[in-house]
Amino acid sequence: MPDSLETPVRDEFAISVLIEFRETADNRWEEGRWHVADVVAGELEKAQPGTGHVSEDKQDRQLHAATKGQQFLHTGLRMRLYKDDAESYYYNLVSDNPAVFVICNQEPGEPLQPFIATLSYGEATSYMETDEIVETVAMPPELYRWAERFVLEHYVPQKRRKRKRDNWKEDGRGPRK
Repeated sequence: MPDSLETPVRDEFAISVLIEFRETADNRWEEGRWHVADVVAGELEKAQPGTGHVSEDKQDRQLHAATKGQQFLHTGLRMRLYKDDAESYYYNLVSDNPAVFVICNQEPGEPLQPFIATLSYGEATSYMETDEIVETVAMPPELYRWAERFVLEHYVPQKRRKRKRDNWKEDGRGPRK
């Protein structure tokens, strides 16, 4: 059932994250590195309701294992949009490359463990500043349409106004004598 403009925009969306191991060419110190290869949009009805960003049914499933690389599908993540971040979503949507930011943990020798996916530049930057692993992938069309509807419903651009300079001399706040 396609969304109509009369139905309210849901504030969360189930997603899965594809994690991939790539060999590093010409590097004698490491064999390769794990990275987020893609984000797959899922149906909200299949996700378990709960609080936070991760649902109770999260799981990792190995999709491919070979000598040259491995792939895992991490399911059970839920992306949530917030009204106070609508401006950040707007700037993400109008950018040249709309993106999903996936925040991950990693234990040595283990694949990445995504725990949050967001469309907010501000949230992604906050995690980067605390030295968390933040991977960026292209936004799937389903998430783009969902975020676009959310932004249209909740974001009103503020008109930029030039700040008027204070006259310090008239207010008696001028230089001391």
